Amino acid sequence: MSTTSTGSRTAPQTTPYDALDAAFEGAIGVGSDPTSLPLTSVEVAFAGRSNVGKSSLINTLVQRKGLVRTSSTPGCTRQINFFSIRARDGFSLVCVDLPGYGFAKRSKGEREQWATLIEGYLQRRPMLRALVLLVDVRRGLEEDDRELLDFVAKGRVKGAGRVETVVVATKVDKLPKSKVAGTLEALRKQARRPVVGFSSETRAGYVELWKAIRHALGPLAIDSPANESPAIEAPASEQPAETGQREPPRQM
Repeated sequence: MSTTSTGSRTAPQTTPYDALDAAFEGAIGVGSDPTSLPLTSVEVAFAGRSNVGKSSLINTLVQRKGLVRTSSTPGCTRQINFFSIRARDGFSLVCVDLPGYGFAKRSKGEREQWATLIEGYLQRRPMLRALVLLVDVRRGLEEDDRELLDFVAKGRVKGAGRVETVVVATKVDKLPKSKVAGTLEALRKQARRPVVGFSSETRAGYVELWKAIRHALGPLAIDSPANESPAIEAPASEQPAETGQREPPRQM
């Protein structure tokens, strides 16, 4: 499903990325073994600060409004949730919703437990092959985000395999259209990698993000027209902007 505007919804268009099936597969919580859930398919984890729009983004990507619980209260997600997805072109993967970080209204002990849970998953989960890092386009890349990128790059245990990262700037609909391209360019320089502009309100960036995810998975994505090297750019109506590590954030 794609759109052509950052300011309003447009009629959906069929794409190879559209989810034919999407289902909750299970969850692991504090004290659980990160490798305890069955390994069913390649996994793509979604991470970011609390209230960055992570649950809404996943729902938009899989076109299921209520698949992932959304809340106006930061820090609502308290476990690692797994969702199986099968796309129109036959590609299957598991989307993994990680607890948000940077939310201070939890006890120190609880934040440390969450950090341990996330560390274990990021270090040891063998089917994890890509991490989508969500950043509020109005806040830019913060220290917690940098720490997470650093950890993913350096913290995997031997034999677990490399994890590619995709940076997404959420809530681009909150910016004036004239500022979107420039803001994404500045964020690209911060992140030193491509950045995809995205809005769960308008669905801007839907195709671009799916392309970036498939590209990050490389040979693990099936050979289909959808699996092309992505053109990372500002959402449709803007000018293109090529916007494009050891402990993860401890404060959950």
